[in-house]
Amino acid sequence: MKKVILLVLSLLVLATPSFAETLILKNQTLYPAKNQKTKIAVQWASSAKEVDEGNQAMIHGAKMNPDTMQFLTQTGKIKLTIPEKAEYFRVLAWSNGKEDPDLLTNWIDAVPNKTYTLKKDHLTPSVLILGSGC
Repeated sequence: MKKVILLVLSLLVLATPSFAETLILKNQTLYPAKNQKTKIAVQWASSAKEVDEGNQAMIHGAKMNPDTMQFLTQTGKIKLTIPEKAEYFRVLAWSNGKEDPDLLTNWIDAVPNKTYTLKKDHLTPSVLILGSGC
């Protein structure tokens, strides 16, 4: 019996690191709005280099890497799985139905098991972030 218990415990210890880390996003914005062409996504980055690449893509109007995006389908409390090695995230919103996001947040440290509240005033027009509006 002791051997069985030790085997089960050792398997649990070995399996624990493979569990995915999660965070909670409390989306208190209007996005995505039903029956409108709005959408919202979380963009993930695993390094400062990826953060810079994401910023540069927006500044120069280049296509953003779709592999770094996780589109949200609802408002309210959303449990998100943090991608492997992801260290940062930001939220992008398309409020006007166009191809590029027009609202975004700053990059945020992705802390497992933390709850992040996203309110409408946390979203900044992308033209201000990119230096075109000031």
